[in-house]
Amino acid sequence: MKLAKESILYKALQNVLALLAIFVFSGASSIQSFNLVAALIVGFLFIATISISLAWQYLVWKNYSYFIEKEGVKIKHGVIRKNQREIPLRRIQNVDINRNIVHRMLGIAEVNLETAGGGTTEASFKFVDLEEARNIQQKVRKLKKGEEQEETEEEDSRELLFELDRNELGLLSLTSIQGRAIAGLFAVLGIMGGFIGHQIEGLGLATALAGGLILVTGAIVTWLGSAATQFFKYFDFKLYQADNSLEYERGLFNRSEGSIPLEKVQKLTIEENPLKRMIGYSTLKIETAGYSAEQSMEQGPESAIPMGRRERVIEFAHKVEEFDDLNISSIPDRARRRYFGRYAIVSTAVLALGMAADYMAGFNYLPLLALYPLSAIAAHYKWVNVGYGRGAEHFFTMSGFWNRQTMIVPYYRIQNLIESQTLLQRRWNLSSLTLDIAGTSAFQKDAVAEDLDSDKARRLREEVFENFKSSLYR
Repeated sequence: MKLAKESILYKALQNVLALLAIFVFSGASSIQSFNLVAALIVGFLFIATISISLAWQYLVWKNYSYFIEKEGVKIKHGVIRKNQREIPLRRIQNVDINRNIVHRMLGIAEVNLETAGGGTTEASFKFVDLEEARNIQQKVRKLKKGEEQEETEEEDSRELLFELDRNELGLLSLTSIQGRAIAGLFAVLGIMGGFIGHQIEGLGLATALAGGLILVTGAIVTWLGSAATQFFKYFDFKLYQADNSLEYERGLFNRSEGSIPLEKVQKLTIEENPLKRMIGYSTLKIETAGYSAEQSMEQGPESAIPMGRRERVIEFAHKVEEFDDLNISSIPDRARRRYFGRYAIVSTAVLALGMAADYMAGFNYLPLLALYPLSAIAAHYKWVNVGYGRGAEHFFTMSGFWNRQTMIVPYYRIQNLIESQTLLQRRWNLSSLTLDIAGTSAFQKDAVAEDLDSDKARRLREEVFENFKSSLYR
């Protein structure tokens, strides 16, 4: 099978635009006066670049072919040097389809084959017809099940499980704060901070008022940026049941289609920030083995339900993994005192810096005394949102205030049980129990039962280990 012919034009234009961007930003295009000779040379080089790029991409297309067979996926490619590779079918975990707005206009798609334990995407078909991309998904799924691919077209056997409506999409957008948006705000302030400060000085505003204005404006911009990001990412989100996997479609400008193999589920995570908790909504994410490190860093576990009523989210999670009720136990009360001590140390350090600033420049440090009661409030809310639970087949952990994560881990997915104790935890006779899960990358969080009584943590580790062995026998 061949790639789509449209890929020749698309990849050639990509190369030309990249060279054009280098030409423009390098300053070579800054001609002060019109020069006919220079314009003719630039035009000739531009046409020659397009011609050479088209010719090269045609040769790439002509020498690229792939075959999907019972044994695996075979790929032959190379213009100057011929290469042939084979990916065993059993290693392929996910077949994802991505389309940006230009792909959709051309009717093409990028297909990525993800394998367990891979550091990068194992293979990427750039680009195939959209219908062929979906055929690849279905054929790989059928062959992995041991079924023969029929020559006749089959009706779509997918069942729609969940669809994000407009109200839920709006709530998801308005209640989500993205780390990228916060990082972008700090980057802008770092680059343009001097210019912004100069403009504020020109308005004659007081320093405190100007600082508050910058913070409020930055917060609003960050919130709007996060809302727009979530809106574009999860626009028209649909989740289907297809055989023994979940398949999703999402995205406005960059349309993505992917699969979540149910037999590869490692962990379920229910996420709720304070805004979502206030209105009774949650997000359900499913972590599976097979995503590359670069994908894990970019998107992490896939959202099976980006936004839904908490009851609906838990009900759906029960369909994915048949676990007991989420009975979360609290951690010892002395952990709350430990949190207050930790925050009080930070508050004292900030107060000391404020007093030093007062000595050197007349800074009013008295408002910083409010950090101590705020530390007590923060310690309480952290303590309230930390807990653990144990069912017959699963272990539960809960942690986080700004982004509370309730993780549901099958015992048979556990690779290591790690009981740890920091220096400060030893002071309070507390320990943490980490459940190291198969397939978890450096960019994904392990399930951790934090700040347990040390004796309880030791007994819990032994009990979980027994549950792990029993689950393997079953």
